[in-house]
Amino acid sequence: MPFPQLNEEDMAYIDKVLGDLVKKSEALLSMLVEKAGYLIQQYGNTEALDTTTLATLGSNAYNATQFMAQLVNEHNFTSMYQQGDTYSTLIINIDDNCILVLVFGTDHTVGSMKYYAAPAVKSLASRLEFASARGETALDLCDMDAADVQALFRRA
Repeated sequence: MPFPQLNEEDMAYIDKVLGDLVKKSEALLSMLVEKAGYLIQQYGNTEALDTTTLATLGSNAYNATQFMAQLVNEHNFTSMYQQGDTYSTLIINIDDNCILVLVFGTDHTVGSMKYYAAPAVKSLASRLEFASARGETALDLCDMDAADVQALFRRA
């Protein structure tokens, strides 16, 4: 299933979920990331990090972990945790298209992050499913014909 087209209401909902997650968990940053590495939405201390690169690298790391799961005959690893000296990351699968990336200080436990992230993951998955059910044609700029950009704006 292609990534759904998100409207302004969807983005406001996602922003609220990510914001609530950061506030409740005291994480530094939460990000909704498409599994191809595109940053969809972020909330938190975004000035502290290059979030675009972090989204891409987080997606790549998660996808590599999924490949590792297959090698050990595991259907799916649902999350990936990386512990650092100052900051840690937790990457959690949301659905077929997206992951949640959390960056948090090492003064917080991964268990507490999973606790606060669980309802956020369910809310995000529900909203993405709702957006997909609208049936709007997804806009994928990768499919755009660079020689005929005006075709993008023509009615079907």
